[in-house]
Amino acid sequence: MRKLFIPLAVTLILTMPIQEAYAYAVHNSYAPVKAVENSNEAVVYFQSGISKGKINDFVGAIADFSKAVSTDENYVQAYWARGLAKAKIDDFSGAVEDFTRVIEIAPNTRNVYFMRGLSRKEMKDFNGAIEDLNYEISINPNNKDAYLNRGLCKKELEQFESAIEDFNRTLCFDYKEIEAYYHKAGCEWKLDNLEGAVKDYTNVIALNPNYANAYFNRACIKWNLSDYDGAVADFTKTIGLNKKDTDAYFLRGLSYLFTNDYKLAINDLEYARNLSLSNENYEMYEGIMEFIKVVQKND
Repeated sequence: MRKLFIPLAVTLILTMPIQEAYAYAVHNSYAPVKAVENSNEAVVYFQSGISKGKINDFVGAIADFSKAVSTDENYVQAYWARGLAKAKIDDFSGAVEDFTRVIEIAPNTRNVYFMRGLSRKEMKDFNGAIEDLNYEISINPNNKDAYLNRGLCKKELEQFESAIEDFNRTLCFDYKEIEAYYHKAGCEWKLDNLEGAVKDYTNVIALNPNYANAYFNRACIKWNLSDYDGAVADFTKTIGLNKKDTDAYFLRGLSYLFTNDYKLAINDLEYARNLSLSNENYEMYEGIMEFIKVVQKND
């Protein structure tokens, strides 16, 4: 299943411009953020950090937010904003530290557990992420992104049945959530529910006809189900979206062998061999070359 997992974009606040993320995270609280008397100097640093964040100078923003919290160690908004900025530069460990500090100062701040959970997920601390997302769901059961990301963590931990439950919950909130279908299909595949996986990949394609990996994975499953014509069709769609996909050419070539289209099979295998050579994948090149010899000998 070579394309089963794709890197996921960090959802919601982590993908927002920092000024929007700050506004969402701080002002949409279950309870007001703990009031603190910020010194004028701390506020100046904080505002400077926000300005730098607006122009994507996250390193500069972090430096200013750090000055703000060094001036006022309870400046919760500065910890929030610094955590968001650290996430923007992939310093997820630092983001976790800042979100933890927010929890210490203002534990009722909305989405702080969600944010820390997302950061932990990016650090591959899937158990820690699940713990935070469990808490987020307990206080905000309508946060569909929490279910989606908890499902992704469970999938990484090979808790496939539980992950499917989370993806289904996500789809209850939004039946057009492509990533829920895509990763649910991957879990179904792992559980050998091939028909279910095909159905979910079909849903992905219905929502996004240009999702190359969905065609590729569905083709692989169809091949396993001995639907070689269907596999050829899906590998062809994959190639149409990515003409340098060596695996798709190779596997379409194998599929053509089972539909008795030997000339087309050899053409695809030769093309896959040339692509592997251009990609300096010499092991694959040699393997395909030997395979072609066997096919030609038996033709």
